[in-house]
Amino acid sequence: MNSFLLIMISGFLVVDHRLRVRREVGQTRVALAEEAKTLYESAVAVEGENSDAVQKLVDSVCARMNSDESPGHHIALQWRGELLQAKSHGRSSPEMFDAMMAAAHGHVDAEPMAEAMVVGAFQGPAGQVLVSEQRSNILAVAREALIRQMIAVFLAGSLAAFLVNLVLRKIVTKPIRRLVTSLQSVGDGNLESRVDVHSCRELTYLGEQFNDMAAKLDAAERDRRIHMSKAKAIQQNLRPSSEVIPGLNIAELFEPAEDVGGDYYDVIRLNDNSTLLCIADVCGHGVPAAMAATLLKAFVAEAAKQSRHPAEILTRVNQQYHEYVMLGYFATMVLVRIDMAEKQLVYANAGHELPFLQCGQEPVQRLDHSDLILGVEEDTTYEESRRSICSGTKLVLVSDGVTEAFNPDDEQFGTERVTDTIEQAIGENASELVQRFAKALGSFRNDRDAFDDTTLVVAELVEEDDRLNESES
Repeated sequence: MNSFLLIMISGFLVVDHRLRVRREVGQTRVALAEEAKTLYESAVAVEGENSDAVQKLVDSVCARMNSDESPGHHIALQWRGELLQAKSHGRSSPEMFDAMMAAAHGHVDAEPMAEAMVVGAFQGPAGQVLVSEQRSNILAVAREALIRQMIAVFLAGSLAAFLVNLVLRKIVTKPIRRLVTSLQSVGDGNLESRVDVHSCRELTYLGEQFNDMAAKLDAAERDRRIHMSKAKAIQQNLRPSSEVIPGLNIAELFEPAEDVGGDYYDVIRLNDNSTLLCIADVCGHGVPAAMAATLLKAFVAEAAKQSRHPAEILTRVNQQYHEYVMLGYFATMVLVRIDMAEKQLVYANAGHELPFLQCGQEPVQRLDHSDLILGVEEDTTYEESRRSICSGTKLVLVSDGVTEAFNPDDEQFGTERVTDTIEQAIGENASELVQRFAKALGSFRNDRDAFDDTTLVVAELVEEDDRLNESES
């Protein structure tokens, strides 16, 4: 706005300066013409005294002219066929007369000197009188007036701009700044932020609408949190119970990236008294992934009633998951059946992170069999593998939220750190190993938020005497 006013004022001053110069030139020409008329009448009156009377009159008049106040002032006459010019200022010449004649009749292009002067003329029976003055004097006067005007306009404009900016700052800038601050606060999650705007009608209305919007967003967020809290409670209730399983200690770490997550794990007692461990990870997280994980739990529970073989259970689950779950919400899952009586585990894997197995103090191994993830092809048939185990064996099932956890330097936790953590926990029970993992992950992330759900299940084969000793200690 200030730039626009500056351009408008500058344009006005330029136009006004040109009009002023034109007006001053016109007024000077009229004054010089009046002077020429007076000289003509004086010359007529004195010419009878002697032949040099007119020349003396011209020289006398021109000599009385102050060169500072009227620079370039010159008088020329074409008097009764004779050319007379004032000699007092030394400007007398035929070229000077020709230039004055050209300027008097508007033929400034004909004589180079004519453009630099303003001429007033009077024509009578005895002859013609020409009186000239330099145009530069008129331009100097106009320029001085322009400078004075510019100074006055600048001072008045500065004062006006200061007052306008002061008013705009009070009724526009400050209210808008408060509104922007409140908008940023709402954008940062503070939905209780409100703005107090008492300004022009439009900004006051805008502030009222913002407060109304923020109040509605706050109410919607409160409602969302209530629903998410209920969803979280439902998902927590779907976690397996802490039932004591003979010969098996189980501990878990479950940390959804949001209120609810797409990771799911379960511990199911089968009809033959073996135990089925399940861990799954649905693509994504949040409510959609949690709903898909809930379906997986139901599918696994139902399939486990019909078969005790992990491969058959996975095949049935995949068929149902492919049928009922929306395309794109693929899932990985690993099933491990632990038979304590036969000291054997049977497992099937649908694209999930390979389980970690440690028998006693031996090096950690991976259960390296895996097939296609769930939900891709309905007719996928899964295979299963077997491993012998012994008392003290630890089985660690993790989701990719563990192995793909990032630290502030964008390094992944990785499978090697999982292996190292297990091997450092020789002699520790399942709960202690889970606590070690929780500390290791927290230290590694170093306050960086988890981008994916974190799920870890540890199953430890123990003798009943060992369990009693642990409970007593």
